[in-house]
Amino acid sequence: MRKLRNKMGLTIFILLMGLLLGTLIGDLMGLVLPDGAVKKIMIHSIKIGFLPIVIDLHIFAFTFGFMLKINLFGIIGILLLGYILKWLY
Repeated sequence: MRKLRNKMGLTIFILLMGLLLGTLIGDLMGLVLPDGAVKKIMIHSIKIGFLPIVIDLHIFAFTFGFMLKINLFGIIGILLLGYILKWLY
């Protein structure tokens, strides 16, 4: 059971890192490229999540929120690191 939990944690970590690195590369390439259709594809992203919710109790305040930003290179990063993950197992 413990071995399965470690593999699941490693899988989630690698897929999230692929998403993070891919999205970062896509955003950086979008900054470098000249205006045009390719740049629009690079910088277009889909945001999944919910906006921050603030609960203010006058003594302290909580802020909850989660937003996941995915672009084309983020998906490519997930696929690439998922392929690498196959070789780790």
